[in-house]
Amino acid sequence: MATVNVHLRHRSTLDAYLRSHSKVINSTNNRNSGAENDNKSHTPSSLPGSKGKKLIKLPTIHSTSERKTKATFDSLPDDLIAIILWKLKVGDLVNASQVCKRWHKVANDNLLWKHFYARFVGPTCKEEEDNIPIQDLKDGCWKNLCLKQCRIKRDKIYLKKWKQPDSYTGLKQRPELTLSKVGVRFELSLTNTSNVTWSASHRDIYWHTMSASLRWYDLTFPDLQSLRAVRINACSPLMFYGPSKPAKDGILQKSLLTEFKGNLKETLQKTKPVGSDTHVELYEIFSGLIIALYKADNEIAFVTFSCHYHNMISRCLSGTPDMCWEMSEVTGIKDDIDPHYGLHGYTCVLLVRNMRQKLLECKFVDLFTTKNKLNGGFAVFNPVRKEDKMTHITCLKEINFPWKTNLFKGVVKDVGILDITLLDERGEPFWTVTSCVAVKQSSQTNQFEFDPEAYQSIHYVDAVGKIDLETGKLDDGRQYLSFVEISISVTAINKLYSTSY
Repeated sequence: MATVNVHLRHRSTLDAYLRSHSKVINSTNNRNSGAENDNKSHTPSSLPGSKGKKLIKLPTIHSTSERKTKATFDSLPDDLIAIILWKLKVGDLVNASQVCKRWHKVANDNLLWKHFYARFVGPTCKEEEDNIPIQDLKDGCWKNLCLKQCRIKRDKIYLKKWKQPDSYTGLKQRPELTLSKVGVRFELSLTNTSNVTWSASHRDIYWHTMSASLRWYDLTFPDLQSLRAVRINACSPLMFYGPSKPAKDGILQKSLLTEFKGNLKETLQKTKPVGSDTHVELYEIFSGLIIALYKADNEIAFVTFSCHYHNMISRCLSGTPDMCWEMSEVTGIKDDIDPHYGLHGYTCVLLVRNMRQKLLECKFVDLFTTKNKLNGGFAVFNPVRKEDKMTHITCLKEINFPWKTNLFKGVVKDVGILDITLLDERGEPFWTVTSCVAVKQSSQTNQFEFDPEAYQSIHYVDAVGKIDLETGKLDDGRQYLSFVEISISVTAINKLYSTSY
């Protein structure tokens, strides 16, 4: 019974509405008499339960002449676009602001960014702009304030971890204590001839005494033939919740660490591999960047990049997506009293390792030479000599380079990563190295060793200096470091200390 009463009430309401609009509808029907005849068969004569009651015909809507274009996002008013954009995360909002001028203006709304300021920085009352009406501020004013203070807050979080230099290496920046704690990730980008970029975050990262090693491997690497650029960027959080918790919905700042431009396949074909095993060959394009190719099809197996700790934090935070951070040129203080200024007081920390393990580590202090011992434009230091058995150092393990991908793994023998930190008499880094090196057979032996394979050598050279290492092998198979010669370019010494050797 209740259901019938509801239906009757709805019918009476509908009839009253139609009667009140009958005049408008009748006039419209007269104008559209032709359409009335066409649509006669589609109009019901009565509603269920309203027997004998005729319905008044509704007007026909002609939309073809009135709607010739489709509604798009651009047809929406700014207020509605603002409501949509404000639903985005901060990082996506910044990307949206680069689409067009209109979106840029809406996405830079001061009221929105004042909210972000309070969320990621703190109370807005400490800014002078807080006392100025929002409508009187320039577009993007609070956005600039928010990003500036977020950057200052982030730098404090990073810098507070390394106020004192490391007691062993002397390095002031401690990336293993900062970058590893606040969610920094490293991105590999490969760009082909069509300007299409493939990107991936690092799979593995290993923190060592003086450097970090990153590794990427994937089943979907682009075709090597088409690659024209390789980039590695550090992606660091710019916004934090509270004292030091990275904001997952915040902005990631990209800073370029290293870049290669050119035909990658042709470059690798002209480069001699530093080592190989049954599955892969290792190529070093430049210091620290290794690309491994499968022997079967000459496609990329994995990519590794090793970065020295010296200025690593500055490189990760202060660069841009397209430009590496560069340290300003430093010159030493002139000294008119010391006749051997710049030739003594050096400290060298040396490490040979692979991706995961240290294989050889040693530290030499108070290295010195004199002007009359400069040889071929180099200042030479010999902390380990073959004839002095007391200076020999035992190796922890044999030098090799384990690797893995999604499907395979192996070990490339006689290949390692060399880390060097040379500090001058002020305790400042004079020469830093992180590079892949190959171990080769040495033809030199001493009077007690007749096995030609007992000695192996490692050689590295760049614009600042060069180093030569030799290892020997005992009867029980253990290796030891039997020779170290460190040569520093006199040109580099004169440039730093304003001398004229």
